[in-house]
Amino acid sequence: MNSKHTKNLTKSFLAIFCAFLMAFSTISVNADSVDALEKKTSDLAGELSDLNSQFNSLNSEIEELATQIEETDEEIEKTELDLAAAKLSADSQYESMKKRIKYMYENGNTSMLELICSARSMGEFLNNAEFVATIAEYDRDMLEQLQSVHTRISDKEKELKEKQSELASAKEQLDAKQGELDSTINSVKSDLSASAKDLEAAKKQEAQTKKPKSEQTSTSDSGSSSNSTSQSSPRSSSASEIALFAGILQCEAGSSDYDALLAVATVIMNRVESSSWPNSVRDVIYQKNQFSPASSGFLNRVLANGPASLCYTVAKDALNGKRLDKVKHCYSFRMAGTASGITIGGNVFF
Repeated sequence: MNSKHTKNLTKSFLAIFCAFLMAFSTISVNADSVDALEKKTSDLAGELSDLNSQFNSLNSEIEELATQIEETDEEIEKTELDLAAAKLSADSQYESMKKRIKYMYENGNTSMLELICSARSMGEFLNNAEFVATIAEYDRDMLEQLQSVHTRISDKEKELKEKQSELASAKEQLDAKQGELDSTINSVKSDLSASAKDLEAAKKQEAQTKKPKSEQTSTSDSGSSSNSTSQSSPRSSSASEIALFAGILQCEAGSSDYDALLAVATVIMNRVESSSWPNSVRDVIYQKNQFSPASSGFLNRVLANGPASLCYTVAKDALNGKRLDKVKHCYSFRMAGTASGITIGGNVFF
C-alpha cells in the first residue's frame, strides 16, 4: 500500500515538474521572441528613418538641380535672342556698306574724285580725302565689332547648351536614384509593418503565458524618501522594456538615488501618457534629439554591462504606476544649474 502510494506521488510529482518545465520553456521562448522582434522592429524603424532622411536630402538636390536647369533655360533663351539681335545688326550694317560701295563704283570714281578735287584749298582737299577713307574704315570697324559680338554670343550659347545637357543628365540620374530609394523605403515599410504585427502577436502570447505580477513596492530598496509619491494606473511591460527603461534611468540619474531616478522615470512616463509625445517607453527614449545617451552609445554600454538593481526597481515601480509628486507635471529636465525649475539629484525638472 505504501509502495503504491509512493508510486502515485512520484507520478504526480513528475507530471507537475514536466508541466512546470513546459510552461517555463514557453515563457522563455516567448520572452526571447519578443526581445528579438522588438530589436528587429527598432532596427527597421531606424533604417526607415535613415532612408527617409536620404530621400529628403535627395529630393532637395533634385529641386535645386531643377532650379538650375530652369535658370539655364532662361539664360539660353536670352542668349539666343541676343544672338538674333547681333545678326540683325550685322546684316543691317552689311547692307548699308554694300549700298555705299555700290554707289561709289556704279557711278565710277568720278563722284569721289570730284569730291576730293573740287576742294578750293589744300586743307579742304585733305578733309575730303579723310572723309572718304573714314567711311571705309568705319565699315570695317563696325563689321569687325559685330563679328566679335556674334562670336562671343555664339560661344556662350554653345557653353550654355552643354551645361543644359549636363544638368539634364544629372537630373535623370538623381530621378533614377530617387526611384530606387523610394522602392527600398516601401520595402522597409512593409517589413516594419510585418515585424510590428509579429511583435504585437508575440506580446499577446507572452501576456497569456505569464501570470499577472502583483504590484511591487520599493520600500526596502528606496529607504526613507523625503519626497512624496503617488500612484497611477499600471502598464503592462516586457523584460526588454524594463531593461531599456532602467538603462536610460542610470544614464540620466546615476544608480544610487531613488528619488532622482524616479523623477526621471516620472518625466518619461508623463511623456508616454501624453498625446503630445510617443506612446511607448521605447519610442520616448529613442525620439530624435531628446535623450542624448540613446544616440551617443552611452545607453548601449550601460545595457551591455547591465543596469544597477535600483534602476530596475525604479523602472518597474514607474511602469506599475508610481510617480514622484514634485515632478508629476514636468515633461523635461536638464543638468542641474543649466535651467530654472525643480532640482532633484543632478537634474533640474520643468
